Amino acid sequence: MTEKTSQYTIPVIKEWQKVKGIVLKRIENGVLVDCADGAFTGVILSKEVKELERSGYDLEPGREIELEIVNTNIRHEDGHYIVSITKLLQYDIWKSIIKKFEADEIITVCPTEANLGGLLVDMHGIKWFVPLSQLAPIHYPRVEDGDQEIIFEKLLELIGKDLKVRIINIDEEEKRIVLSEREALKEEREAILADLEVGKIYDGVVSGLSSYGLFVTIGGTVEGLVHISEITYGHVNNIERLGRIGEQMKVKVIGLENGKISLSSKKLKEDPWTVLPREHKIGDILEGEVIRFVPYGVFVRVFDDINGLVHLSELSQKSINNPNEVVKLGQIVKTKIILLDPKNRKIGLSMKWLLEWDTAPETKPTSTPVAPKASAPAGNVEIKEPAKFEGKGLAGIAKKLSKEEITEKAKQMSEKLDKNPDKKDGVVKKTIEKKVVEKEEKAEKKPAAKKTVEKEEKAEKKPAAKKTTKK
Repeated sequence: MTEKTSQYTIPVIKEWQKVKGIVLKRIENGVLVDCADGAFTGVILSKEVKELERSGYDLEPGREIELEIVNTNIRHEDGHYIVSITKLLQYDIWKSIIKKFEADEIITVCPTEANLGGLLVDMHGIKWFVPLSQLAPIHYPRVEDGDQEIIFEKLLELIGKDLKVRIINIDEEEKRIVLSEREALKEEREAILADLEVGKIYDGVVSGLSSYGLFVTIGGTVEGLVHISEITYGHVNNIERLGRIGEQMKVKVIGLENGKISLSSKKLKEDPWTVLPREHKIGDILEGEVIRFVPYGVFVRVFDDINGLVHLSELSQKSINNPNEVVKLGQIVKTKIILLDPKNRKIGLSMKWLLEWDTAPETKPTSTPVAPKASAPAGNVEIKEPAKFEGKGLAGIAKKLSKEEITEKAKQMSEKLDKNPDKKDGVVKKTIEKKVVEKEEKAEKKPAAKKTVEKEEKAEKKPAAKKTTKK
């Protein structure tokens, strides 16, 4: 609305009056705009400028724009009227949103905020919301224990990234719009599901990690699980070493049941337990990495996905109680195959004959040493097994011990004299005779033993005492 005079037209300046303007320049706290063909100068405040620029709105000098006067009673510090573009933009954006919703169009948005419920998009004051449940599998923050802090951190990583979405709900009163990334991928998902067959191989992307396996997304829309038992033929100690989010992975479909898709990566290669016996045998030397400690030894990855056990007794020629005394996790070691059982998927390894020890400079033994047998004394002396003793009391025990001791002494003397056969016969005979005489003299001098024997003999001959009773 304007008022005409004879010379020029004066615009009526009132609250929320629409005017046209041209961007002049940026100042410290906003952008100056020449309004109504030079009738007055307005300023767009810096807060709104930042929001406009974040949404991609162009405020370069010389651009023609349409604005509204915010409040005629409030002026900028330089005396300029405060003007705004946002409300007019919201009106245009809202009309566009309604049109896209009715046409079921796919649109691209860029999240500006995040909360535990999902992602927020602020477009010129209009709030758009992408719930957590409506994110595509590749963006869904899969956290096994439901830790909210980790979920929030994963959502923050999506701020500033373009998402393709569909509008699934509009609240005109609250000016609130609900978006879905899953719905934007609906057609692709249906096409992939129609193509899925057990036995087929697909290119996928790791979209989630769990203690029980890897989640892999096919075509960015269909998600399946590679169970921990289907990742590799070997033992899985750390699942993060076998797959990371965003990593490419080929998978084979091994099951389709009730909407669940079971995948496998290990079935894309030959079972190493069939390859190993063809290429190696007992006695071969294999090099591998120490990957796990157990109380009874260590496991070493020696062939593809196969982990072999080096028992505690096969780690060292010394006696050890802890594998850490010999090897460290991650160490590359050489091992010798001592057991190979492909049927039961077992392989036993040894390191003790391959390791060099600072404290053991001697050469590697070839066999277990055996104690030499004692040779019989030469001449007329003959060592016999101790005879069974049938006597009683201490005298009998003493006699038995003396014979056993004599026999043992004779054996020891015989072994020593084997090295000097010239003196052997005479020394052995003389020594044995001397020991026999000494033991017999000692046995005869023991009075306690003699009295004990006599008492035992009298006790056997003594009749039982008669009982007497008074009449």
